[in-house]
Amino acid sequence: MKKILCFAAVCLFVLTLCSCGAADTPEAVTTKAIKCIIDKDYKTYVDMMYFKKEKTDEQKQQLTALVQDKMDKEMEKKEGIKDFSIGQPTIEENNAVVPYTLTYGNGDTKEDKMKLVKTEDGKWMIDSGK
Repeated sequence: MKKILCFAAVCLFVLTLCSCGAADTPEAVTTKAIKCIIDKDYKTYVDMMYFKKEKTDEQKQQLTALVQDKMDKEMEKKEGIKDFSIGQPTIEENNAVVPYTLTYGNGDTKEDKMKLVKTEDGKWMIDSGK
């Protein structure tokens, strides 16, 4: 659970584009994830995560609550995400790493990376590490 919280915190700084359609590139998934954090759409963010072992609805609800608590506290301290940029991904077979930079409302910036995995059906998802 600690790993998921740490991963969620890292992704908080990366999430962005929580729009409707399916994201079919690593860059689009990273953008959508960051937008989910900006929009406080934590359920969609958790739905974008890949788990090696399928999670129950209850487990996903608990994870969503944990992500929300962690992200809300972080965003309050940093005064939200003012802007973000997505870098060029590194893709190796079914794994991708997408660098991104967040600019917070308080002027701080953070550079980080989002790890993604391509599922059997060809969909890119956030790698939960679990």
